[in-house]
Amino acid sequence: MGVTKREELFQRAKEWTVGGGSSGGRTNMMMKMPLYLDHVKGCRLYTVDGEEYMDFCTAFGATLYGNAHPRIRAAVERSLEKGFFTGYDSEVMVEFAEKFHEIVPGVEKMRFCNSGTEATLGAIRVARGYTGRNLIIKMDGHFHGMHEMVWYGHGNFPPMDEYGEVVQAAPDSKGFPANADQNVRVIRFNDIEALRHVLEKYRGDVAAVIMEPICFNCGCYEAKRDYLKAARELCTQEDVLLIFDEVITGFRFRPGSAQEYYGVRPDLSTFAKAIGGGFQVALLGGKAEVMNALAPVGDVVMSGTYTGAYTAMNVGLECLNMVMEPEFYDHIEVIERKLYDGIEALLKKHGIPGHVRGKGAQFGIYFGYDDPEIDYDLRESMKHYDVDLGQKFVKGAMEEHMFFPYLAGGVPYPSHCGFNSQFTEADVDEALQRIDRVFARLKNNEIVL
Repeated sequence: MGVTKREELFQRAKEWTVGGGSSGGRTNMMMKMPLYLDHVKGCRLYTVDGEEYMDFCTAFGATLYGNAHPRIRAAVERSLEKGFFTGYDSEVMVEFAEKFHEIVPGVEKMRFCNSGTEATLGAIRVARGYTGRNLIIKMDGHFHGMHEMVWYGHGNFPPMDEYGEVVQAAPDSKGFPANADQNVRVIRFNDIEALRHVLEKYRGDVAAVIMEPICFNCGCYEAKRDYLKAARELCTQEDVLLIFDEVITGFRFRPGSAQEYYGVRPDLSTFAKAIGGGFQVALLGGKAEVMNALAPVGDVVMSGTYTGAYTAMNVGLECLNMVMEPEFYDHIEVIERKLYDGIEALLKKHGIPGHVRGKGAQFGIYFGYDDPEIDYDLRESMKHYDVDLGQKFVKGAMEEHMFFPYLAGGVPYPSHCGFNSQFTEADVDEALQRIDRVFARLKNNEIVL
C-alpha cells in the first residue's frame, strides 16, 4: 500500500513545524498526526485523501454553526467588498456590541480580542487592576487558556488538603517563571466550603474567583446550580470579583449562555469560539464599573492590532443574528436529545458501562461508570473513567469515519465532543448506526490501540 497524501504532508510538515502541525492539540493521538483537510461543508470534513468524516470535534467548539455556512460565507463576502480592514473600528463593531448586550445583558461593556486565552488574561488583569489585589482562585480541572496567570490544575492534579485546596498548584506546562504559582490558588469545584475556606484564609488579597460554569474541556463537568448561587453570594460578601469563563459555554445552549441558564451574573465574563463561527472573535465583558478600569478610561491596558477586525465583526454579527432566531435552538435541542438518548440506548444494548452528559451542542461520553452524580466531582470521576475504552472508541469511530478529538497523554476524562447546527436528524440516524458498530466491536474487544 502506497503512502497517503496525509502521511506525505505530515513528513513535510515535520521539517518546518513542531510536530507537524500548527498546534499541539491538533495531533489526534489515535492517528499520531493531525487531520489534514482539503475542504469542509455542513457537518462533514473532507481530507486531502478524499476521506469524509462526520464532524464531532467542531474545531473544539468554534464551529457551532457548521462548516462553510452560507450565511457566514455571505458575511465574509460583504467584508471583502469593503476592504477587510483591521486596526480601525466600524459601524459593524458597534452593531455587534449592541446585539451582544441584548443577548447577554450582564455584559454592560465589552472589549474585543482574538482568542479565549487573550480574554481570560485580560479578565485577570482587569480584576487585579480594579481591586488592587493579587490572588486569583481557580477551580480544579478548569482550563482558561495557555498563560501563566491560571494554567494550573487542568492536566496536573496535586493532592488537596482537607479543605479542598490544592496543596501547591502545579503548572500545566514547563517554562513558567519561578514562583508564578504564588499568584493563584486551586480549589475543588462544586464545593462551597472550599471556596469559603480560601476566601477567609486569604482575605484582603483575593482579586477574583474564575471558573467555567460548565467545564467542557473535561467532558461535561457541570456546576451545581446551588453552588453557583452560593459562590455569587460569597464573592459579593467578600468584595471579590466573580469571573465566568464562557469561552466554550457561550451560545452553546440558548441565548444568554450559562449565566442566564443558571440565573447567576458574574462581574466579568469571557467569550470566544462560537461567537465568531470559525473566525477570530473573542471578548471580555461585564459590569460597566469594572470594565471602565480599562484604558482609555482607566489604567489597565488590553489592546491588539486585530481586535474587532472588520471581517471578524461581520461574521460575528451574523452569528448573533442566527442565535436570536428561535428555530436555531429548537433544532439544536432536537438533535441533542436524539443523539444523546441514542448513544445511551446503544451503551445499554451492548452492555458497555457508561453514560452521556451533554448540554446543548457539547457533550462527553463517560465510559466506565453509569452514575451521573459522580460527574460533579472531577477527581472522583477520574477514578471511574475507563481511559482504555475511551481511546478505543475514538479509534473505532475514526474507522467508521467519525472524527472525535483525542489529545496526548491519555487524559482520564472524556474527549472534547460536540455537534453543529447543520446536523440533521438523518445525520444523527447515520451516526448512531456507525456508533452501534463501534460499540459492538468494543464489546468484542476487536479494536486494538
